[in-house]
Amino acid sequence: VPSYGMAETTLAVTFASLGEGLVIDPVDRQALAEAEKAQPAPNGGGRDFVVCGPPMPGYDVEVRDDRGTVLPERHVGRIHVRGPSLMRGYFRRPEETNHVLDEEGWLDTGDIGYLTGGRLVITGRSKDLIILNGRNIWPQDLEWAIEELPNLRRGDAAAFSIDEGRGEQVVVLVQCRSSEKQQREALRAEVQNILKHAAIAEARVVLVPPRSLPQTTSGKLSRSRARKDYLAGRFAEPSGEQSESGTNRRPRISADA
Repeated sequence: VPSYGMAETTLAVTFASLGEGLVIDPVDRQALAEAEKAQPAPNGGGRDFVVCGPPMPGYDVEVRDDRGTVLPERHVGRIHVRGPSLMRGYFRRPEETNHVLDEEGWLDTGDIGYLTGGRLVITGRSKDLIILNGRNIWPQDLEWAIEELPNLRRGDAAAFSIDEGRGEQVVVLVQCRSSEKQQREALRAEVQNILKHAAIAEARVVLVPPRSLPQTTSGKLSRSRARKDYLAGRFAEPSGEQSESGTNRRPRISADA
């Protein structure tokens, strides 16, 4: 049964009806990326999202923009929740508590989504969303496409963006099981081709060892930790290997990472 919850609300906030099964909402990719609207996709195609049901009794859910304005249905924004099991705060972390909880008892979940027919749909995490030239790019879309390549598995790719003073740039870490230079370069070229199909002209593709991408305690990919590790220089490649589209420049990482 699809549902939405978190430790901060101990536990469920929304719950799909029993016996309903999995309900998919296909939305138009272009409208989602450029207008932040979850318009129904024509002919059933587009980007599929799971409907997580209406709020539980006693709970309120709002989707807001960056200014805090409540958005109408099928507009994508930050998810805020309020309810009887909501936490009073993070233990001995008052600053973080004040950052996510307001005086009216609303929690800024940090998740992104929309409402349709009073039911909640989750599209991702705000800190993971890549914004490139005014377009919203969901990193999981890039990762899933890359992981369809031969010899790759689910969880082998991590996509995020960085800003080194020249604007946002996409970085993709890909776990590679080969040490043979020709095979590595072939994999890198295939990944770059996928990114170009996603209208990302330039991206850094960094090949990393197997089992090196960080995971959460529940076994999910942690893009925020992957980004942090990348910026800290913990993903080094053999000298001379390309890591950025169209150039030989390597990421600014330490040689002993």
